[in-house]
Amino acid sequence: MSDAHRVVVPDAVIGGRGLSTGQRAVALALAETLFSTEVGPPPADRLRWLADDLDDFFAHSGARSRSVFVLCITAIDLLAPVFIRRLGRFSRLTLGDRFTALTRFEASPMGLAFFGAKAALCIVWYEHPAAAREVGFDGNCLKRSA
Repeated sequence: MSDAHRVVVPDAVIGGRGLSTGQRAVALALAETLFSTEVGPPPADRLRWLADDLDDFFAHSGARSRSVFVLCITAIDLLAPVFIRRLGRFSRLTLGDRFTALTRFEASPMGLAFFGAKAALCIVWYEHPAAAREVGFDGNCLKRSA
């Protein structure tokens, strides 16, 4: 995976009723970083789905939850680059730099902002039909082996 890799999802950053265009762009940069694996970043269609579902989620969740999420992602966007001695926004960093910045940000006292954003992103991400397959869930309860 190239350090300069950035997924371009132009139609996924168009703001809706829940999040503005800029807020969606930051949320997608965060999601791409959070849900990347050793194979690479998540597919663009999955990020588009996330953007749309996240927008719908916050359109219906109420002003308080939307405000808390926006504060969390704004803190990450503005402050995380400082942890790797960069100026600018988290959403404009390369994937490798975002990962490093997010790792350091999470370990800092500011990590609570990451926890808030991560919780919302995970709730929506793991609602996708492919999520169960990705984590190996077969739909059955855990059973003791005899």
